[in-house]
Amino acid sequence: MSTISAMTKDTYTMYKMAQGDTQATTTAQKEASKAEESSSAQSKSYATAAANVNKLSNLVGSFDSAHGSKKTNAAPDSIASLWSGYTNSYSSGLANLNALSGVSSSAAGLVNSYNEAKSTFDTQFKAYMGDLEKSAKTVKNMSYEFSADDIKEAEDGSKTYSDGLKAAIGNVKQLVSDYNDALDLTSDYSSVGKRMESLHKSFADTTYRADTYNQLGITVDSKTGKMSVDEDKLAKALTENGDRVKNALGANGLAGKTEQHLAQANSQSDKLFPSLQSMFGNSIKTASAYTNPQVLNATVQYGMIGNLFSSMF
Repeated sequence: MSTISAMTKDTYTMYKMAQGDTQATTTAQKEASKAEESSSAQSKSYATAAANVNKLSNLVGSFDSAHGSKKTNAAPDSIASLWSGYTNSYSSGLANLNALSGVSSSAAGLVNSYNEAKSTFDTQFKAYMGDLEKSAKTVKNMSYEFSADDIKEAEDGSKTYSDGLKAAIGNVKQLVSDYNDALDLTSDYSSVGKRMESLHKSFADTTYRADTYNQLGITVDSKTGKMSVDEDKLAKALTENGDRVKNALGANGLAGKTEQHLAQANSQSDKLFPSLQSMFGNSIKTASAYTNPQVLNATVQYGMIGNLFSSMF
C-alpha cells in the first residue's frame, strides 16, 4: 500500500494528467495529431482525459481505503498506548513507592530506636530508684550513737572499727553510691525533655550543702554534684558528734532530701520519658497505617488501574 507522501505525489500527477499538461500527455496528443485528423484527435484527447480521471478516482479510493484501515486500527492502537502509559506510570509509581517505603523504613527505625531507649531507661529508672529508696531509708533509720571506743588503733597506726560503726559507714557509702547512680541516670537522659532536666537539677542540689558534707568526710563535685566518701573522716565524725551527722545525713539531711527527690521522680515516672503514643496519640497510628509498605503498594496500584479505566471510558 502506498504511503501518504507517495499517494499525494500520485494524486498531483493524475490531476495534471487530467488537465493534459504533463509531458506524457502532450506527447501522446502530438502523436495522435500526426496519426489522425484534427477532429478525431480532439475526440481521443477527451477519451484520454476521461481515462486519467478514472485513474485519479481509483487513487482517491485507494487513499480512502488506507485511511479507513487506519481508523479500524485506532482502537487497538489507543489501548496499546494506554497500556504503555499505564506501565510507565506503574514504574514511576513503584519508584515513588520505593522512596516512600524508604522514608517509612527510616521512620520505623527511629521509632524502634526511641522505644529501645525508653525501655532501657524505664528498666534502669526502676532499678536505680528502688535501690536508692532502700539505702535512703536505711541511713534515715540507722543508729548514730557511737563513741571513741568504736575505733581501735593498732601500734602500727592502722585503725579498725566496731561492727556497728562499720555498718553505719557502709550504709552511708551505699547511699552515696546509689545517689550518684541516680544522678548519672538523670544526667544521661536530661536532654529527653524539661521534666527530666528538672529532675536532674533536683538531684544535683547536693552542692548547696557541700561545706556541711565535707566536714563529715563527704566531698561533693561542684560541677556534677556527685559525692565521694572518706571513711576515716566519716568514722571520726560519727564517734565525736553523732547528732550532727544524723542532722546532716538522716531524716532532715541527705536521706530525707533523697526521699523528696524520689517522690518527685516516681510521681512523674510515666512522663519523664514519654511514649510516642502519649506524645502523638492516634496520629502515630494513622501515620503507621498510611506508611505501611503493603498499603502504599496497594494504593499505588489501585490508583493507576483506576486512572487507566477512567481514560478508556
